[in-house]
Amino acid sequence: MKKVEPTGPAPLLEVNDLTVSFAARAGTTTVVHGISFSVERNQTVGIVGESGSGKSMTSLAIMGLLPAKSSTTGGIKLQGEEILGASERHLRKLRGEKMAMVFQDPLSSLNPYYTVGMQIAEAYKAHRGGSMRAAKLVAADAMGRVGITDAKRRVDHYPHQFSGGMRQRIMIAMAMCCEPDLLIADEPTTALDVTVQAQILELMAQLQDESGTGMVFITHDLAVVSQVSQHVLVMNKGRVVESGSTEEIFSNPQDVYTQALLDAIPRIDDPIRALKKVDTGLVNDK
Repeated sequence: MKKVEPTGPAPLLEVNDLTVSFAARAGTTTVVHGISFSVERNQTVGIVGESGSGKSMTSLAIMGLLPAKSSTTGGIKLQGEEILGASERHLRKLRGEKMAMVFQDPLSSLNPYYTVGMQIAEAYKAHRGGSMRAAKLVAADAMGRVGITDAKRRVDHYPHQFSGGMRQRIMIAMAMCCEPDLLIADEPTTALDVTVQAQILELMAQLQDESGTGMVFITHDLAVVSQVSQHVLVMNKGRVVESGSTEEIFSNPQDVYTQALLDAIPRIDDPIRALKKVDTGLVNDK
C-alpha cells in the first residue's frame, strides 16, 4: 500500500525521540530518554514533573544551550527545519528571533552591571539592527507592554531596583521583544507569591493571544499547568510517562506516577485526607 504523506502545515516545534546524555567517570549518564512531542502555534504544552525529571534539560536541548560534554540524539525541528546539531552561529540567529526562553531565576539571568533597558535593547538590536537609541525605545515599549509603570524612566534602572515579579516581567519583555514564534518558559513563577504568579500567568496568556506564539511551559506545579496548558507531558526520571490533553490528564490519569502526583495535592474539600507520598521509583522502564 502506498504511504500517504501528510499535506498539512508542519507543527511549529517537533521533538522526535530526543535523548540527552552526559559523559561521567563511571560511564554515560542519560538524563532524557527518547521523548517526543509537538507544539502548534498559539498552543501551550506543559511539561510537568519533580526536580531532576529532565524538564529543564529538554528545554536546554531545544534552545541548543546544553553543556559541551553533553550528547544528543533524535530530532528537533523548528518550523520544519532540523536544528539539532545546527552550528552555534545559526542557533544564535534563531534564539531571540525565532525562539526565546524565560529562565527560572530572573535575578541571576539579568546582568547586574547593565540597566534593564540596555539588556533588552541589546537583544533587540542583535536581531533587528538599527541604532541603540531606537532599540532602547523598543525596550521601553516592551516594558510598558508587560505592565511596568513609568517604563520610559525605569528603562535606565538596574535589576536590583526591581522586585522579583518585576524582574520576571523584564525577562518576559526581553524574550518577547523580537516576537519569537516559540517561547519556552522554564519555571517562570516558582519564586513568586501567588498574587504575582497569577499576574504573570495572565500576562503570558495575553501576550500569546496577541502574537500567536507557541509555548512550552515547564513547571513542577500541577495547578499552574492546569491553568495554562492545552496539552500536558508528565516526566519522571527523564521519561515521558504520560501525555495527553490537560482535561484527560487531570480527569483520568492512566500512569501510577501521574496519579501519585495528583494525590499529593492538598484539597480544600477534603481537609482530613492524609497526603500521599510520591514514590519516585514509579516509572515504566519500557
